[in-house]
Amino acid sequence: MGIEPDYAVLMNSNARRVSDDVRDEISELIDPAHVFMSDNEREAAVAIERILDLGYGTVFTAGGDGTVHKFINSVKDLDDIPRIGVLGLGTGNALAEIVSSGDPISDLGNYIANRSADTYSLPLCECEGTTFAFGGVGIDAHILNDFFRFNQRLEGTPASKVFRNVGGYIAATLSMTIPRMLGHWIQGKKIECKVTNVGGPAHAIKNSGRHGGTVVAEYAPGATLYEGPANTAVFGTCPFYGYRMKMLPYAGIDPTRFHLRISNVPTVKLVANARSLWNGTIADPQLWDFQVDAVKLEFSEPMPLQLAGEAGGSRTELTVQMGNQAIDLVRFI
Repeated sequence: MGIEPDYAVLMNSNARRVSDDVRDEISELIDPAHVFMSDNEREAAVAIERILDLGYGTVFTAGGDGTVHKFINSVKDLDDIPRIGVLGLGTGNALAEIVSSGDPISDLGNYIANRSADTYSLPLCECEGTTFAFGGVGIDAHILNDFFRFNQRLEGTPASKVFRNVGGYIAATLSMTIPRMLGHWIQGKKIECKVTNVGGPAHAIKNSGRHGGTVVAEYAPGATLYEGPANTAVFGTCPFYGYRMKMLPYAGIDPTRFHLRISNVPTVKLVANARSLWNGTIADPQLWDFQVDAVKLEFSEPMPLQLAGEAGGSRTELTVQMGNQAIDLVRFI
């Protein structure tokens, strides 16, 4: 006999939108005995172990993308993986953009009132033993790191809450990332990138306007997909980066491949075209898109890495590939 109810909540108490009011609202919807709080990595590991021991069939992660991915990486090797409900209470909430109504408390309440078996099957990527839905090397990781540094400087000030959202990303980009990139440009600094297809046949994608992308070339295993200057490489199976920013618009089209985007578009130009970048329609001669199942990326100097919004140091090379299995996300929309 399974535990009743057959769902639990894993809550990150440090997530941006987790407040006393939110805790109270969730406690009104579900018995606190089935709500597992965590304040740090160790507590999260203990909470997840307890959740798995109790055998819940569905686990709602209440936090940001870091909370979801912590749970995913804890269960990825299990034969029977619980369904995951994403309650977007963090900063970015990229995965929530796929399946959420935008109101996490309403999502949970609606599920409890009328439990649905409707799910979204999300394939995942793997890199260096970590499973994730989106990641990147270069400018996006610079912006992420600058966002965290920017907010650390504001910690304890009235402005700290104001900039813990998309405004903080914009402010960090304008005040920290762009000046750094301009410095590199003035110095004539170029970073060379080589992308090798180390999986099955890969496809080059060209933006075809409102109707998405078109396959324009196929590359055999071992082929060089790109070689030249680049300031960013982003990849994943989730089209969003949070705040509905559609960084990887061709992710999810082919469940056997992930979207790889190589860019050498200057940061200033990206900011100037922020609207088209945000909605996934940006087109530029210095932007190259591929659908692949495994690639090796090599850079002429160390580049910052982020996986699912978590900073991962710097790399001169890394291999990204499709994961072995997909996860089922509870679909609220």
